[in-house]
Amino acid sequence: MTAAQGNPEECRGGDPVGHGPSMAGPVGMDPRAREAIENIVQAVREGDDARIRTLLATLAAVADTAALLYLRERLYAPE
Repeated sequence: MTAAQGNPEECRGGDPVGHGPSMAGPVGMDPRAREAIENIVQAVREGDDARIRTLLATLAAVADTAALLYLRERLYAPE
């Protein structure tokens, strides 16, 4: 499979497709999910396992697929 057919990130040398990571997240995302995601990202970078577990439980109650994909994007974004 060529890069053009495979992962879109491969088409641009490994950089995310588009204009880079978005701090805003998907339009219409529940504000509680957005807040939990930003707090999870901060806790992960600080290595605070207990806080991560608590925040993930909070996120699980309000997250949809778009929120989970946004969490992934934020966790992989450079600091």
